[in-house]
Amino acid sequence: MSKLTHLLQMILTLQYKQFTTASELAGEFEVDKKTIYRYIETLNMANIPIKTKKGRYGGFYINEEFYMKEPNLTEDELEALLMAGEILNEENGFIYEKPLKRAITKIKNVTLHDNESLKDFRSRIEFKISNVGNLESLDNIISKINSAMVKNRSVEISYFSMNKDSLTQRMVDPYAISFRMGAWYLIGYCHLRESVRLFKISRIRKLTITNNLFFKPLNFSVKEYMKNSWGTFRGELTRVVIKFDKKAAAFVKESRWHESQEIEELKDGSILFKVYVSGVGEIKRWVLGFGSEAEVMEPNSLRDEISEDCMKLTNLYEKI
Repeated sequence: MSKLTHLLQMILTLQYKQFTTASELAGEFEVDKKTIYRYIETLNMANIPIKTKKGRYGGFYINEEFYMKEPNLTEDELEALLMAGEILNEENGFIYEKPLKRAITKIKNVTLHDNESLKDFRSRIEFKISNVGNLESLDNIISKINSAMVKNRSVEISYFSMNKDSLTQRMVDPYAISFRMGAWYLIGYCHLRESVRLFKISRIRKLTITNNLFFKPLNFSVKEYMKNSWGTFRGELTRVVIKFDKKAAAFVKESRWHESQEIEELKDGSILFKVYVSGVGEIKRWVLGFGSEAEVMEPNSLRDEISEDCMKLTNLYEKI
């Protein structure tokens, strides 16, 4: 991720979280604390009013009067942007589909936030089964999570489970808020599952701060917790080896996709992409996006899953 991206994301993080520490920012951006201090200095030089609170419980916050001005898009302009996001995809040869969709989502969220002139448009495009029944706004939920973290209080949440297609009630000790893959996530200890879990904040339908006091483990690190994850999915650590042909190799080599990745270049111009990930659900979808340009070599279980998915697709289209 570029320095400019980090700086913009830091501003958004401070606007949402209101108060954070160098350690939390370093974990979220996967850099050291010295880099965070340099980022703060850079933003201050650009007249971004980031304040520093010194002492044992010190950290950073942004002047309440500061805000990033939202883009003044018309309904037609926003609709055209969303349409472009649907048309420009990997199936049509556009290899930057995911970054584009993340950028469009951020622009859409900022543009529609408290914009009464686009109220009807907002209600029209935001209807999804996973969003039905939201009782609180994203901003309000994030504000409550921040308050709970400062006070070391557990929260009760009504959480929409995509797998079960239903609401579940959870008691969570909130450890951190993280922005990943174009969305905000709550990282915390789930009393129901008795382990640290990741919750997509947009799926939290209702949140209540409780009087239950908790203490975050001193050795907890967002970076360590997420380091083996591919995207936001976590599971059993697995070694994955993918062979990309010459056409896809150039694209894969130009980015750092994962902390553990290794790339072996072959004589014919193809590459072997090697990585250790927690769970294979998201990396499977990533591989499928490359079509015939990518072949899973290891593990056999993932190779079999993709083979089965391809057979299902073949059978589906043979019926047409």
